[in-house]
Amino acid sequence: MVNKNLEQQSSALFVNMFGHFIDSLDNSDIKLGDLIESVDNRGKTPPLSDEPTDYPIIDVRALSGNSRIIDYTNCTKYVSKETYNNWFRSGHPKEYDILISTVGSLAEMKIFLGTTGCIAQNVVGFRTKGISPLYLYQYLNYIKNDLVAYNIGSVQPSIKVTHIIKHSIYVASKEDIEIFDSIARDITKKIFANCQENEALKQMRDTLLPKLMSGELDVSDIDL
Repeated sequence: MVNKNLEQQSSALFVNMFGHFIDSLDNSDIKLGDLIESVDNRGKTPPLSDEPTDYPIIDVRALSGNSRIIDYTNCTKYVSKETYNNWFRSGHPKEYDILISTVGSLAEMKIFLGTTGCIAQNVVGFRTKGISPLYLYQYLNYIKNDLVAYNIGSVQPSIKVTHIIKHSIYVASKEDIEIFDSIARDITKKIFANCQENEALKQMRDTLLPKLMSGELDVSDIDL
């Protein structure tokens, strides 16, 4: 609930500051492709590990939901350290890259934080150039329907990066973007910290509960 409220605050601030200008944008010399470089490992499937590792593959399921933070509990495929280090031709996402799905459930997106994970074939990363990644993330969320409309798939929905990078983009003043970035960055850090705390609590629960159920852990002497 806390993270949902924080997400709503960031979205409301963006709409209040920039929504009117985006809605009234007819055309622009500035295209999405001018503001990003792509991290794109699509083409062939990497060799997968038989067991979970420290290198999960981030696919569209991990990008689903309303939070801007990747849900690693939805990651079901992993690669070895060797594959992680040597197989992916475009490298791996860096902090504040925007990950966006291009196949299946289209234009699901998250902000990459931390150092964990590699990009699946149905996902591409956008690394911003000279503009706030938080401004661009919120912008892409705001125009999500426009991005989905680039669908070219007849059987399975899909969008081409070469199409969406031609989309016109409104770039606000440097001062306004800096104001938004400062607030959105603080909100993003809070959401990320809350997600990490929730995950730590889940792991603690999953570790302690079986011991409690089996009697291995005795709490009868604890005074509540």
